[in-house]
Amino acid sequence: MAETGWMTIRSWRNVRQADVFHREREEVPAPETGAPQNLHVLARGRVKLPPGSWTLRISADDYYHAWLNGRWLGQGPAPAYHDRYHYQEYPVEGGRVVTVALHLYYQGLVNRVWNSGDGRFALWAEFVRTGGKPDRRGIDWRYQVCRAYSGDPVGYDTQFLENFDSRRWPEGWERPHFNERGWGRMEPAEWADYRLSPQPAANLQRDRVDPAECRPVPGGVLLDFGRERTGTLHAAVRGRAGQRLTLRFGEELDGAGRVRFDLRCNCRYEEVWTLREGESVLHQYDYKAFRYVEVLGLEDGAELVRCWVWERHYPMDEGLCTLSCGADQLEEIFQICKNAVRCGSQESYLDCPSREKGQYLGDAVVTARSQVWLTGKTDLLRKCVRDFMASARVAPSLLAVAPGSLMQEIADYSLMFPALPLTDYDFTGDRAFLWECWPAVEGIAGQFAPYQRPDGLLENVTHGWNLVDWPEQYRDGYDFPLTRPEVGEGCHNVVNALWFGFLLMKEKMERVLDLPRTHQSQRVGTAFLKTFWRWDRKLFADSEGSAHCSLHANLYPACFGLTPAVGEDAYERLLRTPGRACGPLPMYFALRGLGRMGRYKTLYRLLTREDEYGWRNMLREGATACFEAWGKDQKWNTSLCHPWASGAIPLIIEELAGVKPDPDWPGGFRFQPRLPDRLEDFSLQVPLRENLVRVEQQQWRAAMTVMPRNQKRRGE
Repeated sequence: MAETGWMTIRSWRNVRQADVFHREREEVPAPETGAPQNLHVLARGRVKLPPGSWTLRISADDYYHAWLNGRWLGQGPAPAYHDRYHYQEYPVEGGRVVTVALHLYYQGLVNRVWNSGDGRFALWAEFVRTGGKPDRRGIDWRYQVCRAYSGDPVGYDTQFLENFDSRRWPEGWERPHFNERGWGRMEPAEWADYRLSPQPAANLQRDRVDPAECRPVPGGVLLDFGRERTGTLHAAVRGRAGQRLTLRFGEELDGAGRVRFDLRCNCRYEEVWTLREGESVLHQYDYKAFRYVEVLGLEDGAELVRCWVWERHYPMDEGLCTLSCGADQLEEIFQICKNAVRCGSQESYLDCPSREKGQYLGDAVVTARSQVWLTGKTDLLRKCVRDFMASARVAPSLLAVAPGSLMQEIADYSLMFPALPLTDYDFTGDRAFLWECWPAVEGIAGQFAPYQRPDGLLENVTHGWNLVDWPEQYRDGYDFPLTRPEVGEGCHNVVNALWFGFLLMKEKMERVLDLPRTHQSQRVGTAFLKTFWRWDRKLFADSEGSAHCSLHANLYPACFGLTPAVGEDAYERLLRTPGRACGPLPMYFALRGLGRMGRYKTLYRLLTREDEYGWRNMLREGATACFEAWGKDQKWNTSLCHPWASGAIPLIIEELAGVKPDPDWPGGFRFQPRLPDRLEDFSLQVPLRENLVRVEQQQWRAAMTVMPRNQKRRGE
């Protein structure tokens, strides 16, 4: 049953709601709703609460920023499909009149970010007495459409630029005694068909970050915020009414030492700020990915009074998961991966906080593993899993990006799905959540079953993109036709290696859940060896009729244990061959394969490789967050913050330090260190369940200590 109490603005009576969901390859016309785009609305509600402790619940579509009695409250909700929408909760003390101020936003674009473009714009709020029922007296909401923002879309239509006109901004509107005379009254959204539930992951954390450096440039100043950030710029300037400043944001500097605001990832972050008379305050709404900012136009008498960034991210205690090691830039590699996960863990696991801002399933397999190690929590992981399971109503094999109004299907990513609930199981041992995920795994298996040949292998998998790797030059000459969205006819290696891995993970879930075992993987594995193994090379070939043995044709079989023992040396040589490379996402699986074979020296060597295909190349190019590609110029639209390259975190923790979560072992983990002897200054701390696990290498021997997390708190 849909939740009542949703409110919207009067003009929304004429807006039509649209169904934006469809299979990717279906020809569907763009939704015509009659709704405006880039709509900002300021709303104020006032209510007198009886004495006691209360909880304020809020939701809005697409998004809100909230203040309570003039003080910042929070923002949200996390993106979700409207039939499983989220609300957030905030504690409120009663016995007074409270004013809730909401800056509402409807983007109106069909993209990977929110479920927008569907003609749904409304807010929902209620007060609940602690231990009691919701207060149904309602809130009298007044609103004003805000005309202070304008700009064109950037990225993959993922956000609008925010040219901001301070003359059109009602300063102080969020404060209790602001006079809203002339504002309209919100009315019930009669069309509202939302189904609400509490937001399953923690609310975002917002940190104020002051510039690490401020230096003059012609016409203004250049601000350096120290490292890659995800957030919004805020500033105060004294100037004349109508005076225009130019704001430029970038992840790096150009050759002249100025902000490169035309980002490599095809976001052009240049905006105009128009001042009012006296002091103007910049109020940015949507986040960007950047490190540097230029404020230009100050030569005409305008004075920059103060500036800072509101950085937003899923809560991350920086002291929980730490690494100290002076050798081979291992600590620096860990740190750029950590910062990328911090920047990319918002209300979802973003593939990047710039160009796409979407949650991709394959990316999340790596990002989630890193993020759980860094935070010791699985709530964001579980939200991610439920987001993708909810997409089964559109595609039984699950969409590649969810939630969102852009429909995309990638076969490789669908087959990786069980790794997400199994990561949760590794860290929690919770069988109930695996049960919740089981129908989605069965649904994926059913979607791929029609592609099976009599021997169990898949051929002509056409419902989604067969990715292998991206961009194309990272495919190591993979010789099966993979034009998008079509795929060549026949049977090729990678989708079948991932199919085998899917079946292995499915059978692990069957074992944990005491379900009847299907044992499909054994038949598929036998057929895989017969079809793709080349005895003369002791490697796997790219496709059934191919003699080419690419890195990609061998890394997934190595990861999933398909490589025969006689081929392990050849696989190791293949990875070490100069010029043979894959992208950062497959490299995670490639190095897992080395770990499975016990080839830890080579694993470490490749993790710390110094050529152009490793994390140290990112550091050489000035990274403060891991890149989308190994180097800035290795992709035509490289984002310089891409958490899918954070696989070094679980590789260091699990394969080298040897701390592997395992609910079947005492304490929930195994300890099998494989650190190189020369790492004498290695010191690692990770959160695991209720403990902190520390690994230190001393005199060529790794030692482990375990302590309760609250003991760390008392010691600090």
